[in-house]
Amino acid sequence: MQIEAHAAAGPRPQRPGFFEQRLYEASPFGLVGTTAAIFLVLLGAYAIAAALDHQPWVVIAKSGAALDRRAWVAVCLSLIVSAALGMQRYSWLADVRDMAAFDRALRNEVNWSPIFSAPRLRLLTLLGAAVGGGVMFVFLTRTAVGLGVGAGVRVWTDGMAALLGALFLRGLEMTRTGAQHTREVLRRGLVVDLLRIERLYPFGHAAARTATIWFTVSAATLLLLVGTPLGPGMLALSLASAAIGAWVFVGTLGEIRAAIRAAKGAELEQVRHQIAALKADLHADPAAPAKLQSLLAFEARIANVHEWPFDQTTLARVIASSLVLTIPWFGQAFAGALVQRFSSLIR
Repeated sequence: MQIEAHAAAGPRPQRPGFFEQRLYEASPFGLVGTTAAIFLVLLGAYAIAAALDHQPWVVIAKSGAALDRRAWVAVCLSLIVSAALGMQRYSWLADVRDMAAFDRALRNEVNWSPIFSAPRLRLLTLLGAAVGGGVMFVFLTRTAVGLGVGAGVRVWTDGMAALLGALFLRGLEMTRTGAQHTREVLRRGLVVDLLRIERLYPFGHAAARTATIWFTVSAATLLLLVGTPLGPGMLALSLASAAIGAWVFVGTLGEIRAAIRAAKGAELEQVRHQIAALKADLHADPAAPAKLQSLLAFEARIANVHEWPFDQTTLARVIASSLVLTIPWFGQAFAGALVQRFSSLIR
């Protein structure tokens, strides 16, 4: 992809060298192809487990054929994991692409890229895997007979829950550290040029990308909300992910808006003092009217500077990622209708 080729030429922000990141870097298929391959590998592993358990993919009922709910859970879990990994990779590549833009808007001694604690991330990764896998193990132990889950699918599902738990806690820590570092950088290193306010737009882009990761996870999790016994847990995960995404976007942009407002206030105060002085000299100084006109125009331009550091494209991207939360509902209904239609044709 073009973004991968462009990013490779620029300076790279620090990121922990997790396995999936090394996988993306080694893959010849690019961002989209590698993400699709991860999805297919995870779903393929489920297919092997289901075959070992003699578990069907489609069930026939009086109302027609439908995707087996255990298979539907497998599709959704594979989608959540692959979507999260793909969006993380996309965000990282875009951060690399925008590094030069970040540098232009910061003082020389300030580094935009956060530094993560590798031991802490490893600890949280292990903790997340233990919690996610443990909760799923207990859940399946209590309900496996009623759900008709065999040993192979139980192992696959428990492994996926452990992977989701690890990704969630690790992502939460990276988001927290990144947001904390970003706010510190903005407070002590941001250079606000009111005549070139568009230089701050990359910060809005970066906040939007991080928020979109969480919105995407929230949207994919909604697929498991209806028709599966995982509904309550998935609802909690979806709401938590959406709240984190909103916190990142609004919190980061709120810091930049405060800096812009402070710069505007200071600049307008100086200009208005000069305007007041010129007004007193209008009759004594022949050049005063022209100077006053220029100052009034400059005052109007500064007063109209946009205070939120994003353009319409960024806002549309965040709104679209939020609307994605509703798409799984329609997708699930469409998938069910498609399966029923296909089964009626092959009878």
